Amino acid sequence: MNSIINIQIVKNSKGGHEDLLFEIPELGIKKSLDTYYFIVAMESKKQPYQVKNAVAELVSFWNKKLTEMTNGAAIYLPIDFSDQYTGCLKVEKSNSLKLTYGYSMQEGHSINPMNPIYFYNTVTDFKPEHGKSLIVNQTAFKKCLTALIVKLEKV
Repeated sequence: MNSIINIQIVKNSKGGHEDLLFEIPELGIKKSLDTYYFIVAMESKKQPYQVKNAVAELVSFWNKKLTEMTNGAAIYLPIDFSDQYTGCLKVEKSNSLKLTYGYSMQEGHSINPMNPIYFYNTVTDFKPEHGKSLIVNQTAFKKCLTALIVKLEKV
């Protein structure tokens, strides 16, 4: 069975660009994203830190916010931190979760990628990218995210 979401960090020589692979197979989403703003955030901590751990920290944040969701709520889980926008997954909760990928015009450099506390519930300008959504079981989605965290921390 395929994962709901796949995230992988790849090594390249592009300095934090096109090194985060993000995929939602059932929505046809497959993107090469940047870890540049993760690197910038890590530098401010002034300690050795690996990008994979920073991305795992973001996915842990997602998992925590999913646990806190109430029925009828919507949150935005950022993954694509760009100069002009932030790509994110809109999650709406009812009996299950409805996932829609899109973006907000909030600039990625204004968000802490490891703790996007001032983004996840403040988006007012979400635009879906493909107009498609995916309905998933919350328990299955949380298991997928937990497996991603383990995979990222192990690599």
